[in-house]
This record gives sequence, C-alpha cells and structure tokens, in this order.
Amino acid sequence: MVSRRRALLLLKPEAHSEYPNLPSALKRLEEHGIDCTELDSEDFHDLPAAIARHTDADMLIVGAGDGTLNTAAQALRDSDLELGILPLGTANDLARTLCIPPDLTAAADVIGKGRTVPVDLGLANDHAFFNVAHIGLAAEVPRFTRGFEKRVLGPLGYLVAVFRALRRFRAFHAKVCIDGQQHRFKCDQISVGNGRNYGGGMVIDHQARIDDATLDLLIWRRRSWLRMLALGLAMRQGWQRYYSNVLAVSAQQIEVETSRKLRLAADGEEIGHTPAAFRVLSAKLQVHVGPEYKEPSADAD
Repeated sequence: MVSRRRALLLLKPEAHSEYPNLPSALKRLEEHGIDCTELDSEDFHDLPAAIARHTDADMLIVGAGDGTLNTAAQALRDSDLELGILPLGTANDLARTLCIPPDLTAAADVIGKGRTVPVDLGLANDHAFFNVAHIGLAAEVPRFTRGFEKRVLGPLGYLVAVFRALRRFRAFHAKVCIDGQQHRFKCDQISVGNGRNYGGGMVIDHQARIDDATLDLLIWRRRSWLRMLALGLAMRQGWQRYYSNVLAVSAQQIEVETSRKLRLAADGEEIGHTPAAFRVLSAKLQVHVGPEYKEPSADAD
C-alpha cells in the first residue's frame, strides 16, 4: 500500500489553460501517493500564512517559473516543508540546476520518487533567492522584458531585453567587500550566484553548485561589442572567469556600495536597490532533484 503524503500546490494563474498536459502530471502525483491541495490567488500573496494554516502538509509543489519560486523561497526559509518543482516558466533555471526534466509528467515522477537533497539559499539584503542576484546591467533587464516576447520567443526574449538594456546602461563605480577584504571596481555588472543557472540557461561559473555553502561573485566591465559577444558565449558554459575583464571569486559574505543608486534583482525579480549585502544560508531547504543531479560526495568519487 502506497503511503500517502500531503502537498500544497502553488500554480501560476494561467497554468491550467496554458499547459494541457498539466492534468496528467497532477494525476501522476496522485499515483505516487501525493494528495495535493491547490492554493488560490490570495494564498500567493501571503504564502507564509497559507503554509501555517496547513500544518499537515509535507511539501510545497510549485508549478511556475523562477519568479514564483523566488516568492516560495521567502516562505520556505522558515518552514520544514520540502520543495517540489513542476517547471512552468520561461527560463526554468532552478529546474536546470536541480536536473529536473522539462516534461511535466517526468517532473512529477521526480517528486514522486522522493529523492531530496539539502540546498543553500542566498540572501540579498535579507531577501532569499535560489539562483543569482544582480546589480547593474542584468538588474535592468526585467524593465526591458516584454511579456509577449517571453511567450513567443521563450528564453530568447531575455536576449532581446539584454540588447535594449545595453543601449541605455552606463558603467558605475563600486566598493565591494569580499569576506572582509575591500576592493574598488569600475564595472557594468555585479552578479552573486547561489545556484548555477540564470538568464535562461547561462551559468554563473562552471564549478558553481547550489549546495556548496558559498556564493559565486562575478564582476565584469564591457569593452568592445566583439568581446561582449565572446563573453556571452562563455557564460553559456560558465567559463567567463578566464576573461581579463572579469573577476570571479567564491565567498560567504559580500557587501556592495555603488557610486549611484542601482536596482537590485534576484531570480529575475526586482527586490530593491543598492547598497546590498549578500550571505548564504547553508543546507537550508530540502528540494526534490532529478536522477542526474550529483551530490558533492558523488562528484568527489
């Protein structure tokens, strides 16, 4: 007899109409012994309260993209619930990091098989995030992202927004404290990664992990358009640390002050402005991961 588990189900509002295979995925969860209680739109705006009302739940299943998962991160940091993911977003960067397949039924199988690992949460000015936080150029991209382009072009819609931002953004000066050491830079972007993937499949660093208790800091300044193109290609594999105009280091605590007030974004969502302080909460959440996800001990073999 299958042991039943109880899950809270958080779906983006248009999920039922946009994803015809969603019912099959939900049925598969039921076959795995998971009883789902779907949260409504009011619960979305106060997720911690919704979680507190459902004391019998074992997990939160999020059927959405990275922005909604960022909302879930705020609620889960003070909860014992496991996190399961049905990738219904445009980029699905956290799902990539956790090796969760894009097929919804296969993603439901990942949750049903129950393999979880502890992952870190990043904090940017005490705002929790899974993937990457940005100051500078990438933090401006959400302002230039059009909803219809995301729907039609998918991750390429972000690339269009990047080119819009490049035309308008100018470099800034920053004072950056890295684990107590002060540095000064003139740069176009500062990125702090907790996870591995961001921006529709780019990689913060080829060695980055979401379970290594460290943050990955990336600071760069654009030069020529040709160099920008080469850097963009390198970011697909996480090799940008080998470029002369890039600084890439790992740290536990990072503080950033900028010469002008700049937007701070995390997981594609604007969350505030500079100055910004970053730290990592090690092994904070239990998350369901795909079969190809390798834990640190497996990497060492």
